[in-house]
Amino acid sequence: MNNARLEQTSIYISIGGALFLAIVGLSIGLAVQSGAVLLDAFFNVITFVMALITFWVSRLVKRPEGRRFQFGYKGFGPLLNLCKSLLITGLASFAFAASAAALLHGGRHLDAGVVVIYAIIAASTCLVVSIIHTVIAKKTGSPIVRVDAKNWMINGIIGLSVAIVFSIVTVIKNTSFAWFVPYADPTIVIILVLLTLPLPVKVIIESLSQILMGAPNEALQQSINNALDVATTKFPCAKRYLRTSEVGEFLYLHLYWLLPKDEKLTSIEAIDTMRHQITDIVKHEFPNATLDILFTQDEQWFSTMNPG
Repeated sequence: MNNARLEQTSIYISIGGALFLAIVGLSIGLAVQSGAVLLDAFFNVITFVMALITFWVSRLVKRPEGRRFQFGYKGFGPLLNLCKSLLITGLASFAFAASAAALLHGGRHLDAGVVVIYAIIAASTCLVVSIIHTVIAKKTGSPIVRVDAKNWMINGIIGLSVAIVFSIVTVIKNTSFAWFVPYADPTIVIILVLLTLPLPVKVIIESLSQILMGAPNEALQQSINNALDVATTKFPCAKRYLRTSEVGEFLYLHLYWLLPKDEKLTSIEAIDTMRHQITDIVKHEFPNATLDILFTQDEQWFSTMNPG
């Protein structure tokens, strides 16, 4: 199964899993008035809606450039991840505020046994889907699937934590700690928000960096330069300067290549051959890279274009 088919399979799994959990979670959450269950349910509503959009975006980013988007549609990937993470962050912040208010007004009374049953179903479903997505993300290198895997993991952690806490609540409700029972639901929501919020915030920062054409992480830049080091041993090069940006799973490389003054340029065909061979070296290591190479022997122009 090719990468595109695997990516679509992961989206179908997200749509089905999110719809199932959203319906079950909203039904039970509204019935027992549990903030923790409703938080989980609304996470799944967001996941379902965004999975539908992801299905469209996953096809869009594969389309070639057009008259309106002359550099292609790759930017829609990080834009989708940004929107998804902003929604999750907003929902988590709202849940935090509502739960803090509930703590100040005596907590919430609910049927803990029903919540435990839902939480076990939700946690099992989310963790299985997250594992499947993680495997697919490693095979395809798709950042869309990778972000989905993180979101499902967040849902799974929420479900598992809710199951554990409310199992404890069912045990202590007939003990001297029964006073804590009404506070269990808002307390677990606040704790979950504090624990899981860094994940979507990290995705927001990464997505913004990609949308704004920021450079990839230092490790990736070093790997690219290592590949270019191989090229400079094969072809004449006085200096080189590389500009890089990462958009989703794609790399854009803009390479300035200063040829030695004594290098005789026999023909355009010779330059083209050199360009093809350097591109092959880079593409062997980074098949999703687009490489533009500017050859020159004008050191002053080279320095002007690359002041750093």
